[in-house]
Amino acid sequence: MKAERPGAILAIGLGILWGVAMYPFSVRAQLSSPYSGNLTVEQYLAEAGGIARYVAPGRLRLGGRRVMCGKRPSILDPEFDTWAGAYTNPGFIIVNPIYMSKENKTVQLYIYAHECGHQFRGFDEDTADAFAIRRGVRQGWLTRSGMRRICRFISRVPGDAEHPAGPQRCRSMMHVYRDIVARHNRAIARRKKARRKKRGLLLGARR
Repeated sequence: MKAERPGAILAIGLGILWGVAMYPFSVRAQLSSPYSGNLTVEQYLAEAGGIARYVAPGRLRLGGRRVMCGKRPSILDPEFDTWAGAYTNPGFIIVNPIYMSKENKTVQLYIYAHECGHQFRGFDEDTADAFAIRRGVRQGWLTRSGMRRICRFISRVPGDAEHPAGPQRCRSMMHVYRDIVARHNRAIARRKKARRKKRGLLLGARR
């Protein structure tokens, strides 16, 4: 998949298992087809027929936290065919609040960050996963126990032409998590060392 592809809805990948079966007459991921890859927020809301709700950038809350993806708005659509999706041209994120409400807060934040990763990094699923993990560590909502929850969630996915199998995605994300935590810890150690050295210099200057 290439980043220059026209606008498309990229879902988290679990709709393959349950979403289409649960909502067979409302597969929102197909809404892009009448608009030649340039579906707008207004067009999406019109097609949803009053079911979906617009949320301004930075106003959505998931897992008790306010989430944002740059200047991109969100759409809450209870009939979207999976947990969340990213429409990339123009950019907005679709969230199924019913699906999301059944998941742990860390999983909710991971799903949103994954879709945001598509907005910033393109269509590759592993790249979007890595973006989500890095964001989670930086923002402080992702811990080792949270990674285990994400892995339990994603490991249910068998994979398809565009999504690697869940267990494979889990292994890749754990590698990213361990790497970024190690780099984060090294950075903290360097800052502490620099502060100790500075204090030592200051004490030496006072003598």
